[in-house]
Amino acid sequence: MGKKLRNKTKKQQEEKHDPRHDRRRRNNFDPQTSNSERGDKIEEKSANDFISRLPDDVLQHIISLLPLRDAVRTSFLSTRWRDLWKTGLQTIEKGGSVGEIFQEIGDFLDDSEKLGLFTGGQELSSVPSLIKHCRRLHFNFCHSGFLLATIVLNGTLHLNFHCKKYEFPTDFDLLWRPEYYYGRLWEAEYYPEWLFYPIVDPNTTTVSPFKFIITLHLIAVTNLTSGAVSSMLSQFRNLKSLTIKECHGLHSLRIDIYCRLSKLMILNCLQLKSLHIRSYKIDKFWFRGLLPSFNCGTLALVDAMVDFRGGPGYDHFTYKHSDSLISAIGSAKILTLCRWTFEQSMMRQRPRPAWLRPPTFEFPRLKELQWIDNEVDDHSIDALFSFLKKCPSLQKLYINIDPTSYGRPRTKKYSDQVSDCKRLHSLEVVQLEGVMKECDKKLLANRLLDVVSNKTKIIAKSHENRIWKLEEVSLSLLLEEGMKHYMFVEVNEEEVPKLCSKHSHVDL
Repeated sequence: MGKKLRNKTKKQQEEKHDPRHDRRRRNNFDPQTSNSERGDKIEEKSANDFISRLPDDVLQHIISLLPLRDAVRTSFLSTRWRDLWKTGLQTIEKGGSVGEIFQEIGDFLDDSEKLGLFTGGQELSSVPSLIKHCRRLHFNFCHSGFLLATIVLNGTLHLNFHCKKYEFPTDFDLLWRPEYYYGRLWEAEYYPEWLFYPIVDPNTTTVSPFKFIITLHLIAVTNLTSGAVSSMLSQFRNLKSLTIKECHGLHSLRIDIYCRLSKLMILNCLQLKSLHIRSYKIDKFWFRGLLPSFNCGTLALVDAMVDFRGGPGYDHFTYKHSDSLISAIGSAKILTLCRWTFEQSMMRQRPRPAWLRPPTFEFPRLKELQWIDNEVDDHSIDALFSFLKKCPSLQKLYINIDPTSYGRPRTKKYSDQVSDCKRLHSLEVVQLEGVMKECDKKLLANRLLDVVSNKTKIIAKSHENRIWKLEEVSLSLLLEEGMKHYMFVEVNEEEVPKLCSKHSHVDL
């Protein structure tokens, strides 16, 4: 009896350590079952698995509709499902009403934070690099409109609205103002910084997902979606950069935000009539479009692009608008400016109260200037020299001739201002770009030689990227060209990278 018990125990221990026995037990292996019977069972099981027969793109779409954790758990179903969730979570497709956009963006940011796009994935550390670099939400909110939201690294969010475009879009306003302030202190300009932070309830434990966004791009916002966008703007409390682009129908923009915002870009919003900015930390402002009514408070810009080559966006121009613009760009180191804006805002004498002193028209810190004009003649060159007198530290000058640029009627003569123009000894490079005839280049270069030093390089660039450099030549060539001491000589391709450079605002 004892011997039989010992043999039985020994057999059980051997089966316990036998991997074949474990495999048979897991698969309900029956040695009496024939191979054909087992094959029939597998085929029957596969025939009932309808979802696995679907193509990968359909499965990825299904996964994108699941909650975040359930989507990740699908990777344990089988080998085929192991990587489907990764691509499925990269682009999410949803639908709803315009009023649901705010909540959907909040959920989208919250899930992205859990996936590690902002904090490195504290909860889901195994997220692939594919998702960590880019994630999208495709949200349909009407019959022909949808929102494509894209998150990339470093807390950047793109909100691109696609709606039907109308020839005469409905006007709308955008307002960015925090929800909670002490009274009406947002109307003031000189208060301690701590007064302008929103009031936070100490009993609140939830963290807003909007706080992870550092850079925001708003593209093609319309009257239909402006309410949802205004609601979201008040939530971006850590935003450092804001871009508003191609918003048809945007009539006025008001920013009353005393926080971390340091860069503001407004591009091609052609219906914008009023721009009001109260955000004292903004030092980089890029604008391209029609000149709006401009009120920027106490801005002191370091990098300014005021590209109003399309002309004025309204009829009434007062000294308040010009003074605000001049004060904002007076401390700039990098500047883009149109000639007509210079003449309209800075040279035209407008009536003002006797007690109000005109702003100081000086640019002592300016290092890099892009000057936009619509033609080349003595009057336009005189206007340029009148401006250069105020830029003693200028190092790089880019002259861009755009025939489509707005040109105002000429009423000002610059003979007195140009006659005493001193040489710009700090000017290193002058680059001529845009649409210019050969005679225009020669006239401009000949006039520039009167105000630049011998060390200044004068370069001309064509649309075909051909480069010419102004060089001193011998007397025999001077007679043929009709210029004093200098002529344009084409540069070899090897020397182009050393001579030519792009202005900071060219590729916008």
